[in-house]
Amino acid sequence: MKTLKFLFVLCVMLGFALPANSQGKQVERPFKGTFNAKVIASDPINIPSKWEILSITGNATHIGNFTGTMLFNKAFIVPTPTPGVGIVLIGAITSGTFVAANGDEIDFGPDDPGMVITGGPQTGPTGIMSGDVTLKPGTGRFANCSGVITTTGIFDMGNDYAMWTAEGWIKY
Repeated sequence: MKTLKFLFVLCVMLGFALPANSQGKQVERPFKGTFNAKVIASDPINIPSKWEILSITGNATHIGNFTGTMLFNKAFIVPTPTPGVGIVLIGAITSGTFVAANGDEIDFGPDDPGMVITGGPQTGPTGIMSGDVTLKPGTGRFANCSGVITTTGIFDMGNDYAMWTAEGWIKY
């Protein structure tokens, strides 16, 4: 009789546990974060450089403190003077990976970060960026994720860094 009771309790426990994990139902969740990026490598052949690799650090909901890398492809940038706004950089493309502290990854891009040069020192232009970033499947709990975040921030090409915040959604 004890064995039968034990098996019954075990079946009930598994009955509650399996549906949560086996169905793989994704849930859309709000996503917010702060991001910092610093150039760590650039195209050694072409002057001016056609691409740069940036190291990313920050903190965001669902991934906590994270690191990552971003490829900034500027080979197809077309500077477009826009009166009252600045010089709009059309054709900049970013892509990369965010890595959570536990090793789970979220891939993103390729997207145009919406960069506008508004000024800057002689060492390099500075400006604002505001655009959408597409979140794509990564690894771990983010293996089948999707999402979109809207970024707003600044960049300083003379000092090779950028800072931004993001808000949007992620489904995993």
